[in-house]
Amino acid sequence: MNPHFKITDITLIHAVLDNAEYGTLAVCENNRPYAVPLNFVRVGKTLYFHGAQKNKKMQVLTNNPYVSFSVVENYALIDSNFSSTEGLACPATQFFKSVSIDGVVEMVEIRAEKAQALEALMRKLQPKGGYKPLSNESYDKALKSTAVYRLVPELVTCKFKFGQHLSKERFEMIVSHLQKRGTKVDLRTVEEMKRQRIGD
Repeated sequence: MNPHFKITDITLIHAVLDNAEYGTLAVCENNRPYAVPLNFVRVGKTLYFHGAQKNKKMQVLTNNPYVSFSVVENYALIDSNFSSTEGLACPATQFFKSVSIDGVVEMVEIRAEKAQALEALMRKLQPKGGYKPLSNESYDKALKSTAVYRLVPELVTCKFKFGQHLSKERFEMIVSHLQKRGTKVDLRTVEEMKRQRIGD
């Protein structure tokens, strides 16, 4: 990874995870990979997922609990001519924030932890509330039939790509083009570019 892009600040890493509505869980069985997008929630340093008790994902995890999980927060697409006048396709790129986590998945068996994890997921995806707390006994049957599992991280990597490595001239050229194009994501990207810029 380009050292300009590497992020180690745990607060920034957690912000990416908390802003993402879903991520992609990659598992492997018998040297055959399988990746599935799913909702998740972070509680402390642990990620929680839920799903059916019997499906392909659960079968694979039972046989091999080692996984890789990733989330991406997309920013602006950078057209090739935004940073070059040579007419080449090569400068085209995407600016983004990403987090990848390698670790082990563990099944959650205790009702209280299941309820806590799903309650946290509800707060994340439905912050307005409007539902009974999952500690309520009316959820007993649903909690019993729902699989909840935690991902305990062993390796966490984070990458922010916002042109930090570019010359001042190319950097400012991209900023100018993004401001001219002027979409909401373009302007948000410009703000992040300036925030992440290291030196001139």
